[in-house]
Amino acid sequence: MSYPAPPKSSAWIAATARAAHQLYDQPLVLNDPLALRILGPQREAGLRADEQRQRHPLAVAMRAAMAARARAAEDCWHATQRQGVTQYVILGAGLDTYAYRMAPAHGVRIYEADLPTMQQWKRDCLRISGIAEPEHLRYVATDFAAGTLSEDLQQAGFDAALPACFSWLGVSMYLQPDQVMQTLADIGACAPGSVIVFDYCVHRKHLSDELCAGLDFVAASLTAQGEHLRSSFEPPLLEHMLRHLGFRQVEHLAPPGLSGIFRMICATV
Repeated sequence: MSYPAPPKSSAWIAATARAAHQLYDQPLVLNDPLALRILGPQREAGLRADEQRQRHPLAVAMRAAMAARARAAEDCWHATQRQGVTQYVILGAGLDTYAYRMAPAHGVRIYEADLPTMQQWKRDCLRISGIAEPEHLRYVATDFAAGTLSEDLQQAGFDAALPACFSWLGVSMYLQPDQVMQTLADIGACAPGSVIVFDYCVHRKHLSDELCAGLDFVAASLTAQGEHLRSSFEPPLLEHMLRHLGFRQVEHLAPPGLSGIFRMICATV
């Protein structure tokens, strides 16, 4: 049975990088036994036959960034879970496999929030791959450009009175700045103890000439595939805005790979 084409190339790029990390990198930063399986046998075989391109320094850097950001988000969730948080929200989940490979503690609920077309694509891939949809998972159809995240989550059973851990990776740079801030405002209004780990594109004024050239290359590659980088932020100003939205603690993370262009923040309500 053939696998459907992804609605967005960026989701496929991220999934392929996670899968290639399992094959070509040691030691593993992110141990994901489902990353290859969810691609399907044909695409897995193609990835295994693509060793020369996967050894290219840019591919290595891309994988390092993808693996490190996913690991940072999962580590944050595990830490908050030990503190009693029982809600984990993966925003823009794409082909993320966390909910399908980890057995959660009793009472834990995981939510995957994404565009309806993306969720249908993922569920088709899961079905064809024979990967079961766990009972603790809820799918949340949402559009970050519409500003309805809070309502969409609550309709899926999310308890706004309880704290939650949010992972938002590989999404903000494809949105307009005001759309990014609206999502962050929704999370900033969550119960105390809530936390988000997300990445963003750094404004050009904070990049060296070499990094600007790298950003231009990434942007051109994405544009050729029908997607565009639409937002970038200055780290100090972004932290100021986060604190204004109610985040008390803000930690800047610097994963390897493309961290000069794309950076991460962990912010706690």
